[in-house]
Amino acid sequence: MQKKSIYKEELINLIESNRKKDLHIHTCFSDGELTPQQVVDRWAKEDYEVISVTDHDGIRGSEIAVDYASDKEIICIPGIEFDSVDSLAKDMHILGYGIDFNNKQLRKELRTVREWRDRRNRKLLKVLQALGYDIDWEDVIANSNGEYIGKPMFAMALFYKRYVKKPVDAFPEIFRKYEEIRSIKKEVLSSERVIEIIHNAGGLAVMAHPIEQRKINEGFAEFNQRLNIVLNKFLEYEIDGIECYHPSASKKQSEMLRKFAEENGLIVTRGSDFHVDNLNRNFSRYHTE
Repeated sequence: MQKKSIYKEELINLIESNRKKDLHIHTCFSDGELTPQQVVDRWAKEDYEVISVTDHDGIRGSEIAVDYASDKEIICIPGIEFDSVDSLAKDMHILGYGIDFNNKQLRKELRTVREWRDRRNRKLLKVLQALGYDIDWEDVIANSNGEYIGKPMFAMALFYKRYVKKPVDAFPEIFRKYEEIRSIKKEVLSSERVIEIIHNAGGLAVMAHPIEQRKINEGFAEFNQRLNIVLNKFLEYEIDGIECYHPSASKKQSEMLRKFAEENGLIVTRGSDFHVDNLNRNFSRYHTE
C-alpha cells in the first residue's frame, strides 16, 4: 500500500468530515452545463462547504474553480474524472482528488488522452456523414469550449440539425443503432495506470459510481457477486476509496459499498455527478448530513 503523506491525511480528513459536500461535479470544460465560477457560486449559495470539480479527462475546469473559490467561504478540492478500462470492468471511471495540476506526467497523459479522443471523434464524424447525417466539424465544436469534445457535443449537433427531438435521444436512436458507430472504440488508459497517474500526481484515487457497472438484464445477485470481484481487484491496484453515495445507487447499495470500504480501509465519498439542471438530482442524498 502506498504511504500516505501529511497532505493526503489532511485531504482524507476533509473528505470524510461531516461538512456538507459534493465531490463529483462537471462543468462546461467537459460535458457539463455551468462554468466553474457558476458551480462555485451556486454550491456556495446552497451552503455547501466542500466541493470538487471533476471534469472528464481534463483539469482546466477544476483549476479555474479552485482559484475562484480561494477567497470564498467554500473549499474546492482539485479533481478529475478519468475514463479507464479493465479486464473486469470495461468502462470504469476513476476520480482523482488533491492532484497537483502542474504534475508533468499527469499533463503528458492528458495530452495523450485528448489525442485519442480527437482521433475517435474524427472517425465518428466521417461515419455519421457517410450515413447521411448533414453535420460537419464546425457543428460539433460549436457546442464545446475546445477543452473537451465528446459524444455529447455530437448529440447537440444532431439535435440542432433536428435529427433527434432531444440531445439525449441521439444515443439510442443513432449512436447505438448503427454497427458502424458501435464499432468505433475510443482508446483509454487502463484502470491500474490511471490509479498510478493519480498517485504520482499526489492525489487520491476513488472508484466512481460502481453501481453503473451493472450490465443490461444482469440480475442483482449476479451483479453483486461480480462487483465484489471487481472491488477486490481494485484493492490490488491500491485504490484509495469508493464513491458510495451517487444517484445510481439505492440506499441499500450505498450502505453495501460503504461497508466494503470501511472493512478494507478505504475512504467513502459522495457526489451528485452534476452535469445539467434537467437531471433533477436530489443533492441532499450526496453529502454527509
